[in-house]
Amino acid sequence: MIALIFYREAARRFDDEERRKMFFLLAGWERKHEEVFSAMKRELTDVLNEAKNFDFSNILSPNPQRLVGLASLAPGSVSRTELTGEETKEDILELAVTRERNIVAFYYDLMEVMGDFIGESKINDIIKEEQSHIGILRRAIEKFSAPQLERYSS
Repeated sequence: MIALIFYREAARRFDDEERRKMFFLLAGWERKHEEVFSAMKRELTDVLNEAKNFDFSNILSPNPQRLVGLASLAPGSVSRTELTGEETKEDILELAVTRERNIVAFYYDLMEVMGDFIGESKINDIIKEEQSHIGILRRAIEKFSAPQLERYSS
């Protein structure tokens, strides 16, 4: 939900239709990721409810520091979640890239901690999508910078 809110707010900060559309698309993709995780949570809850004496040591990393690290990388805690209004458009794009990178790191850590138990292939698909978001944002940054570079090279 946090990424969805961030991208919707970012879209509202841009006047040009292309970047507004990009951020609204990113928000829509994040919404789909939330739906996937909600379904995975329901599935996990059902499995755990069926298993009375479930042993979590079979699925969790034996290293408690990994669990602490995972909590610190949760998408809501990895970077600023609200725009202050003080950011430049370039700042917003860079902040979005940072958020995406942190989310990718979170998903990799989640797979390492939880293993196959959480649906590794679904997480891999989301990681690939998040990495494509980074590419989209990087191209937007390059495109946004291109007119400024042309102005200085004349």
